[in-house]
Amino acid sequence: MKYKLIDAMAHNWSHSFMSGTNYVFNDFVFNDMYQLARDRPGEKVTITWIPTPSDELPGLTTRIQESLKHYREALPKHLLRHQIEVGAISQMRTEVYLAENLQVHIRSYVLDDRGKEHVQLVWP
Repeated sequence: MKYKLIDAMAHNWSHSFMSGTNYVFNDFVFNDMYQLARDRPGEKVTITWIPTPSDELPGLTTRIQESLKHYREALPKHLLRHQIEVGAISQMRTEVYLAENLQVHIRSYVLDDRGKEHVQLVWP
C-alpha cells in the first residue's frame, strides 16, 4: 500500500458525497449539508466515515441519513479501488462549514495509522 494515495482517495470520497451525483429523495444531499452549515455558523458539520460512529450528528435530515447508509456500505470498495488498506486509516471524515466570508467550505480529513494527517479542501 502507498500512503501517498490516501489524499486522492479521501478527496474523491468527500467530493462524491457532496456532488451532484448524490441525489436522494428528489434533491441533492449537498443542499441539506449546506443548510446545516449555514444554520450552525462557527461549527463544522462533520460526517465521520472511520470509525463508524455509534450515533450520528443531531439534526441530520432523512436524505443525509439515507445517503450515509449507501456511502458507508460502499466505502470498503472505494478504499480497495484506491489500493488503501482499511487498517491504514485511523480516522476519516468530511467536514462542511461556513467560513468568515459566509462561503461554505468542504474539508476532507484522514488520520493514517502512522499518525500523519491528510487534510485538503474539496471543491464540488
